[in-house]
This record gives sequence, C-alpha cells and structure tokens, in this order.
Amino acid sequence: MAFCALLCLAGVSEPAAGLVVVTDPDDPATFFRLFRPTGQFDETGLSGFEFLVSSRTGEFRANDQYLISGEDTTPAFSIANDLGTVSDLSATEFGFSIQHNLVGGRNFTFSLTNLGTQETHALCWGMGCDPAATSTQLLGGIPPIRDYNGIQLQVRAQEVLGSSAAVTVTSFTGVQLSGAAFFDEVVTPDVPGTIFPSDAGRRGQWFMADNLDLVLNEWELAGLVTLSRPDAALVDLTKVRIAIDLVRDPNLPFVPEPASGLLLGLGLAALRLRSGRGTAVSSGR
Repeated sequence: MAFCALLCLAGVSEPAAGLVVVTDPDDPATFFRLFRPTGQFDETGLSGFEFLVSSRTGEFRANDQYLISGEDTTPAFSIANDLGTVSDLSATEFGFSIQHNLVGGRNFTFSLTNLGTQETHALCWGMGCDPAATSTQLLGGIPPIRDYNGIQLQVRAQEVLGSSAAVTVTSFTGVQLSGAAFFDEVVTPDVPGTIFPSDAGRRGQWFMADNLDLVLNEWELAGLVTLSRPDAALVDLTKVRIAIDLVRDPNLPFVPEPASGLLLGLGLAALRLRSGRGTAVSSGR
C-alpha cells in the first residue's frame, strides 16, 4: 500500500516506457547536477558496490567486495566478502553483475565471478536473496533505497605505481537505453581525468533514467574487471578499484523513500480535508 501511494504521489500508476541515457565518459554536465548526500563535492553516492584489492588480515578492511548503504564503508553500513590477497586478485579477470530484483522480494545483488576458477561471490541487500549470497534485509537500518534515478560507474588506478584497472561494461538489460557506447577502458595513473584535469587515474560513466525505470523494473548491469597492482595492497586500498554507485539527479523523476513520501501524502490529504470544509488556505504571508 505504501509503495502504491508513493507512485500515485509521483503521478505514475504503472511502469512507464522511459529511457536510461548512457553518458560519455566523465560527462561534467551529469556530474555537477548530482545530489551530494554528505555535502562534499566529490561524494555523490547514495549506496554503492565496490571491488578492490586488499592484503590486510583480521579486520573489516581486509575485504575486497562491498555492498554499501550510504558513504560509510563500515560494518554497520556494509556487507562484504574477503576474496583473497594481492597474489590472488591482482591481474585476475572477474565478471561483475549488479542486479535490481523484484521477484520474491526487492533486492540489490552484487556478484563477482573469478573467470579462472568460476567461483562466484554474491552480496545481497533486501528480500528474496539467493541462499548462497552473503545477505541482509536491512543495511544501515534501512531496506534497499528507492530515491535514486541513476548509476555511476567509477574506475580508479591512482598513485600506485604500475597499477591499472581494466573495465568493460558488456550489457545493461531490463531497461531501454540510448546515448553513448558502454565504458571500455584501461585506466592507469597517467590517464588524465576529464572532470578534474589534476585528478589523474580516475574515469567513469553514468546511466541516468529519464523516468522511473531503474526503480520500477528489474535490471542488470554486467561487465568485466581486472585490477592490477604490484605493491603489497596494504595501504591506499581505494586507489585501485571499481565503484558502482546509485545516484540521484534532482532534475529527473525518482520515488522518494517511504517516510518522506508518506509525510507528503498526509500533508496533501490534510490540505484537501481543510479545503473541503471551507477553510481558506493562504498561499503567501
């Protein structure tokens, strides 16, 4: 009932035929419009999926695969898998998959498959998760978010001498697409960033929905990733990684989270009730 009410408030009774626009790499027109939940210029993610290489042991940051609610990569806001050390992961090709599933319950599922061993590790946030996945219904105390309308792909190979991040997006299914070709690059510390010329070794792409397609439909973003770093992978962990974040452009439609949507609905209902009783509602001071 709450979700139906939210769709009615948004003026949508059923999934509409919209498009997901694929941007050119590091399109500044998209980046500068994005909502920044922490107020920091460079942090636009509402939730995210991350793969990096760590050789640490005995701590949360020993993990390599994360599904994160918000911007804090901590045990309270993340679920994670330890995939090995730098000797296991560096220069190893993985297939990645980010899914939004609705059948059996709504969830986000992040899977990584080692293409050499065919071993798959999955993280799942929400309902109806695969029993083999590391899963949680609530992450940071909340179910999978709805108040997003875009996906941000960010590839980094920064400051670590001899490192690289090779990423190819192979498919995006479940939605209609238009715009640029999928990201397919090898990023190194010498590659200049296009948004910040001084921010070498970081590249990315956005997939922005001009309707509510990403919220109302099942979809899957898939590709290949190979992270290479010749160091011990004990420090500067996020300097070589792929991060895929759920983001929001305030200029595009999105479904608000239930609490704010229900408050808005109650407020509109109260105004209609007062108007129906002949009570004047002033539009100004």
